[in-house]
Amino acid sequence: MTPRRLPQADTLRLSTTGPFDFRHTLWKPSHFATALEAHTPNESWRTFRLDELVCGVHLRPDGPSGLAADIYTDGEWKPHHRQPLTQRLTNSYGLNENLAEFTDLAKKIPAMTQPLAAFDGMRQSCPEDLFEIAVIALLLQNATVARTAQMMRNLLTHYGHVVHFAGLTLRAFFTPTEIIGIPAETFRERDRLGYRDKYLPRFAAFFAEDGTQELAGANDLATRFQEIKGVGPYTAAVIASHASRDHSALGLDVWNCKILARRLLNIDDAPAEDVQARITELFPGYQGLAALYLIEHEYLTAPVVPLLHPDGLAAWNDAFEKPV
Repeated sequence: MTPRRLPQADTLRLSTTGPFDFRHTLWKPSHFATALEAHTPNESWRTFRLDELVCGVHLRPDGPSGLAADIYTDGEWKPHHRQPLTQRLTNSYGLNENLAEFTDLAKKIPAMTQPLAAFDGMRQSCPEDLFEIAVIALLLQNATVARTAQMMRNLLTHYGHVVHFAGLTLRAFFTPTEIIGIPAETFRERDRLGYRDKYLPRFAAFFAEDGTQELAGANDLATRFQEIKGVGPYTAAVIASHASRDHSALGLDVWNCKILARRLLNIDDAPAEDVQARITELFPGYQGLAALYLIEHEYLTAPVVPLLHPDGLAAWNDAFEKPV
């Protein structure tokens, strides 16, 4: 496949509150491969959709408390695009969050000693917009990581974009309007979505009508998402909690329960309600953030998608653009 090459259009200078862990804020050892992003120890590449623009963002540290974000796009980049993308990056990676209260709390908990040492200043990361979060939440339902990755790859291959910028080739998400009109049967048969086939057209119609930026400002996100036929309170809460960067929000699947039971209860497994009660007791107001530190530390020595070596970009591009 031949990627669309994006020329550089701008550079944004972003400030962070300290301490800030660049590597582990942008790259999470537990995250599955999407080809929407890639990371070396000191650089990150990520694609974003901004209105109808396909943007590539190349991020790197810029001084002791800043980031430089080089912006690439083949659309018409205008001055009024700077503010929404700056806000998107700031919110995606929690650049202006103060973690001092959480850190002081976590220092008192023996189970957090090693995670704090490894991840001092790590923030939650959620670079997806509301529509993209909804799609990923849908694909994660009742599926293994391998199955979710397969469905994501199918969707991005058939409806997304392939772009090359700052020396790297990545995929970019599709927008709601780009999949409007595609029937559920196509998602089921071509993309292998199974029972999820009927939900994607509903997601596209909902977000195309209301707009992701307009919805992001709503105070009742979880309630609004339940307007989508078939979306219940749990899925709506998952989408809303990611969008609001709620440090207390915690989703517990089977594997996360096992990890947290070992770390916090010293047993091999425990019911979700027992894990929830323990982590709430230890980290009130920060249950989700505490779980993030513990879970990512579990994957640190064997990450799902390892960091790229700086000399490995050409090999990445060759494998991406010329699949065997």
